[in-house]
This record gives sequence, structure tokens and C-alpha cells, in this order.
Amino acid sequence: MAISKAPRCEIRCLVMHIYPDGIKAYGHERITQPIGRRGKPIKKLRYLPMARAHALARKLQGRFGTTVSVV
Repeated sequence: MAISKAPRCEIRCLVMHIYPDGIKAYGHERITQPIGRRGKPIKKLRYLPMARAHALARKLQGRFGTTVSVV
């Protein structure tokens, strides 16, 4: 397997998309909530180390009516 030599960003942001109606489809309401270092909602985007962001995303995934994104 080849290793990519492209530059990588080692810090990321974690965002949770909440669907109040529970329907993840075009045209339905979506609330975007940034997540902080401790896994709690915060007011604006914060950068996290990449490994920590992915670990929190795995922990938060699977909740009904939500999607977790590492940006």
C-alpha cells in the first residue's frame, strides 16, 4: 500500500448535525452544533488534534437523528 506524500492537517473541527424531525433528507430542518474537546456542545468552532476528533466522533455516532462530521 502506498503512503500519500500530500500535506495533511493534524488539527480538525468536530461538528454534530441534529435533525429535530428525525428525517435526514433534503428540505428538512438541520441544526449544526460545534463540539468541543470534552464532547460537549460549544458556541463556535474549535480545533482539536485529529486523533481526538475522530475518537469523539466514534463515541458520538449512532444517536438517533444526528450525524457527526470531522471537518
